[in-house]
Amino acid sequence: MKNKNSTHTTPYNNIQLSKIIPIAVVIGLGLAVVINPANAGKSTSNSLHSQSNPAENAGDGKGKLPTFAEADTNGDHFVTKRELQNFPYLLQTFDKVDAGNDGKLEQHEYQNLEMETKREGEVK
Repeated sequence: MKNKNSTHTTPYNNIQLSKIIPIAVVIGLGLAVVINPANAGKSTSNSLHSQSNPAENAGDGKGKLPTFAEADTNGDHFVTKRELQNFPYLLQTFDKVDAGNDGKLEQHEYQNLEMETKREGEVK
């Protein structure tokens, strides 16, 4: 015979939920960081403007060296002096590493440009 004063319990009563919810929140935050690592740890203020391509907006020619892909703004698999116009410190050694003397740097020549620029102390 059932007792009329007994309470009906569900699989998840309030005490169990109060323990599960914080764990679920922590797991969710952890997954968000793992799934989207590019945004983890970045400042939210003006983040859209600060992530632009350095080969397109470094008008003063200072800062980190652009990668070959960043410097090759037209995607033709060569880097020309025109594509490096925002990086005058790279233009100083352009002719020295242009092995074909064709005004275009292939990827291996661009790597030589990076090394030569670093060697001359222009960029750290």
